[in-house]
Amino acid sequence: MNWIDIVLGAVVLLFVIRGVLKGLIREGTGVGGVLLGLIVGINRYQQLGEVIYTEFGVLSPKVCYIVAFIIIFGGIAILGTIAGILIHNILSRHSAIRGLEEGGGFVLGLLEGALVCSIILILLSVSPFSTKFEQWSKDSILKPYLLKAGPFIYDSIASLTPGKAKKFIEKLDPFKIKDSLSGSSD
Repeated sequence: MNWIDIVLGAVVLLFVIRGVLKGLIREGTGVGGVLLGLIVGINRYQQLGEVIYTEFGVLSPKVCYIVAFIIIFGGIAILGTIAGILIHNILSRHSAIRGLEEGGGFVLGLLEGALVCSIILILLSVSPFSTKFEQWSKDSILKPYLLKAGPFIYDSIASLTPGKAKKFIEKLDPFKIKDSLSGSSD
């Protein structure tokens, strides 16, 4: 266990605690926002990245894609959180099932924490700092598991959608994400 594991564990633990405190409704809409942000971000980061690259030509295309994904993912996740607050305020007056709220919040907090850590790890793995990050995290116990959480969740949801939904690795091909997820480096 190294300091990366401590940070990742702390992030997941904070999401779990927050999930229990917020409850199923607010945490559920928050997780929904994170999942929707992940799906839309992966499917639209290239379009926004090209706009950012055109407008701010000083950034490399790879950095523009990362910034675009963060904008899309973060914006939708924030909207999900706001929706959760509004729905919770309306429904909490009628809720008599506190245990279900807390238990569901725990599970969803764990899922959300793992997903957020996965996204952070993937972004670090494809960023300009990827070589340094690989050195820091080579002995990490949690990294291999958390790194695969985002692609697994995305592929599971994409398999439910009709049409030509591509797998996570296919959508992020410009980043050469397959090498990052399999553990090999450039």
